[in-house]
Amino acid sequence: MPRPVKLLSVGAFTLDTILRVEALPTHQGKFIAGDGVQIASGMATSAACAAHRLGADVSLWASAGDDAVGDRLIAEIEAEGVDCGLVRRVAGARSALAAILVDTHGERIIV
Repeated sequence: MPRPVKLLSVGAFTLDTILRVEALPTHQGKFIAGDGVQIASGMATSAACAAHRLGADVSLWASAGDDAVGDRLIAEIEAEGVDCGLVRRVAGARSALAAILVDTHGERIIV
């Protein structure tokens, strides 16, 4: 039986807050989201999870703060089956956050 492919995914590791809105804001104000979710993400992290779901043995090489958000990020990705042993915890640093607004057409704004 062939062994699984081994991959190292290198890059971003963020806690994304994704909010679905009717239309992207064009001015200041308050807007109501129709749906929302918070997930561990980042391009390298998402690729690592996808590769693992396809059967690869995947490790993530990224950085996270030594804060509660970093704890959550690592726990979520390890629960997906990705090895986070190479994630560097940066003392005193805040883990990366992203806010993403997505409209009904799939257009988005990332902060």
